[in-house]
Amino acid sequence: MPYGSGIIYSVTGYLYLWIRYRNKNKVMEVLQKEYDGRYYDAGARLILSIFGIALIGLIILLLVAVIGRFTYDLIY
Repeated sequence: MPYGSGIIYSVTGYLYLWIRYRNKNKVMEVLQKEYDGRYYDAGARLILSIFGIALIGLIILLLVAVIGRFTYDLIY
């Protein structure tokens, strides 16, 4: 039985696969082929990819703000 974040990853993986494929045979096939038969791996990959995308977005936003402020200070 998974504890802590394992429960969140497992539930997220289960919901993700069932919402995406909606077919028991296809879900089981993808689960075995791509995630080694573990909903935990599917959920972890989904959640971590979302956090990765958010982090990249924040870094880009920070760079744009710094460069914008730098050019504003040079002009005025």
